[in-house]
Amino acid sequence: MAGSHLDANLELLAGETRALVDTVAALRPEDLAAPTLCPGWSRAHVITHVARNADALDNLLHWARTGERRDAYGSEEQRAAAIEEGAGRGPSELLADLTDSAQRFATHAVDLRGPAGQAEVLTRTGTPVRGDQVPTMRLLEVVVHHVDLLAGYTFADSDPGFVQRTLRRAARTAGAGGLDLRLRTPDGQELPVGAGTGPVVTGSPADLLLWLVRGRAERLTHDIPLPDPPPFA
Repeated sequence: MAGSHLDANLELLAGETRALVDTVAALRPEDLAAPTLCPGWSRAHVITHVARNADALDNLLHWARTGERRDAYGSEEQRAAAIEEGAGRGPSELLADLTDSAQRFATHAVDLRGPAGQAEVLTRTGTPVRGDQVPTMRLLEVVVHHVDLLAGYTFADSDPGFVQRTLRRAARTAGAGGLDLRLRTPDGQELPVGAGTGPVVTGSPADLLLWLVRGRAERLTHDIPLPDPPPFA
């Protein structure tokens, strides 16, 4: 990734992180147990997950910067246990954890402008990525889980370029999962899913993205019952 693209991603990530922190700071103690778009997770679970994700991806930054392997998570069991344990905390602890973990990641991410940006590391699922791709992974986590909180923030509030890029990625995932549709925005632009020969689903890019990543289709126009999209990683 060219330096200018990395810098743009880091700037966008900083802005989206501030927006998420502002949302969490406004939550009252009684708000934390509310359900989210992540099945089985409360808002406290989601906030804890975003903080632990920052630590996990910071491990990958360490790997890229030093060459010393440091996996994102020790194990899936440790990951799940940390989220469950952290979800029992109060608002001030959750906010501090979210803020501090994000700052640690941001501090180390600036080193990706050097050789660390080209170093190869492995994601939680074993996929090889360059160091300078890790901030993109973090950006996706921050924005999608901000939407998951159901606290007023939607994809329409995020960067339009991010929404378009993520919509294309989600369409590829859905196509690989067997869907055959055409996504159409109100201005007439179309994006194929799979072969792109199936029915048309119409909505704003933000609403189309919400359906593909979380299965919520209330604001979409369609002539057939919509299938459940495949899981979006």
